[in-house]
Amino acid sequence: KSVLEDNLPFLEFPGSIVYSYEASDCSFLSEDISMRLSDGDVVGFDMEWPPIYKPGKRSRVAVIQLCVSESKCYLFHISSMSVFPQGLKMLLENKSIKKAGVGIEGDQWKLLRDFDVKLESFVELTDVANEKLKCAETWSLNGLVKHVLGKQLLKDKSIRCSNWSNFPLTEDQKLYAATDAYAGLIIYQKLGNLGDTVQVFALNKAEE
Repeated sequence: KSVLEDNLPFLEFPGSIVYSYEASDCSFLSEDISMRLSDGDVVGFDMEWPPIYKPGKRSRVAVIQLCVSESKCYLFHISSMSVFPQGLKMLLENKSIKKAGVGIEGDQWKLLRDFDVKLESFVELTDVANEKLKCAETWSLNGLVKHVLGKQLLKDKSIRCSNWSNFPLTEDQKLYAATDAYAGLIIYQKLGNLGDTVQVFALNKAEE
C-alpha cells in the first residue's frame, strides 16, 4: 500500500473521447482502429456494466472502452446497440493487437458468457507489474496508478455504481470510463520502460 496515496493528484484522460452507440458506427470505428494499429500494438482495455444486487441476477456488459493513445479513447455503448458489432468482435478477437488491463481475465470470461466474444491477446497488468517490480502483489488498477504513476483514480461511487446501460452516458461517466482504459495503456507503457525488457504475458488460460 503506497504511503503516498493521500493528496495525490487525480489521473484524468486528457484526450478526445469518441462515444459510439450504434452497431454500424461501432463496426466502422473498430475496423478503422484495426487498420491504424500495427501487429503487437497495445490498447488500454476496460468494461463497465450496471451493478445488480439481487441474488441469481446478473447484468450484461454495457460499455467497452479502448484507449489507443494519450489523445484518443473509444467508448462503445454496447447496451444501446441492437446487436454486438461484428467489427468490434473482430478487433477484440484479433490476436495481433494486445489489450491491457487489470482483472482482464475476468473480463474475458464475462465477454464470452454475455456475447460469445473471445478476447484474445489480453495482458494482465498485475502480472507485468509483479515481474517488473519483483513483487507478488494483488494489484487494483488504482493501486497501480498510485504506485507506477504517482497519481490516483477518482473512484466516485455515484459514477462507478451508476447504471451504465442508461443512454446516453453522462459526461462524468464518459470521463470515468475513458480514464480507466487510459490508465491501463500508460501503466503498460511505463512498466515497459522500467529496466530490462521482460516478456509480457498475453495470458489466455483457456488455451493452456
